[in-house]
Amino acid sequence: MFEHPGDVMKEQEAKFSPAEGLSSIMDTDDNSQLQLNLPHFIADEESLPRITKETMVDVLDGKHHSTYDQSLIVDCRFEYEYEGGHIDGAINVNNKEELANKLFDPVASSRTLLIFHCEYSAHRAPLMAKFLRQKDRAVNAHRYPLLTYPEVYILDGGYSSFFQDHRYRCYPQDYVEMSAKEHAIACERGLGRIKQQRVKLCRAKTFAFGQQHQQPEDSPTACSRQSNALDLGMDISMDHSLEVRRMLSRRMASY
Repeated sequence: MFEHPGDVMKEQEAKFSPAEGLSSIMDTDDNSQLQLNLPHFIADEESLPRITKETMVDVLDGKHHSTYDQSLIVDCRFEYEYEGGHIDGAINVNNKEELANKLFDPVASSRTLLIFHCEYSAHRAPLMAKFLRQKDRAVNAHRYPLLTYPEVYILDGGYSSFFQDHRYRCYPQDYVEMSAKEHAIACERGLGRIKQQRVKLCRAKTFAFGQQHQQPEDSPTACSRQSNALDLGMDISMDHSLEVRRMLSRRMASY
């Protein structure tokens, strides 16, 4: 009997929710010991901090300039989306290996502010931000809880919401949706890259936790145990629907 991908994901999450054995120095989302200087909030479904578009404008206006050596806005959308319009000053990185190379070779100042976003900040930006935090935890495991980049935020609502209210802070002043028909081939190619990167991230988690606590096949994050979730629950066709549902929920809330 066919199971809906969403049901598969819920079942997997119920079975393999983080146990006490994973609350170690490799905990990728532990913000309790970090000093976060920007106004922020934590969404129910994740632990990485989010900022509002108003706070984003404050950052662009330099109101937090004295707190950081540099600020990087990481636009995780596909190239055609970025080229069609982006927050002024943002860099376009939608590949995990490229992100790691930019930020860890060479390493920037620990007083670097990182803000991630995608179209709605519902999937791609959180995925990249969580990858960065995992990489950071692994690199600095010997001096936990210190991090190379302690202040990592996600722009709530993404470019879609920011552009709606602050078009003049974007360049060019336009907005190309991920689902734009004229870019269908590029979109499929980009979604395929996301799936490949997600598999690599799963393997990295298995190795990291397995080295500290148990054999990979015994780890709750082992890829073999998550294969169904990756093949069904995290199918690339879900990437766009997740963001669309997030967008629709925002629109309904505004009515």
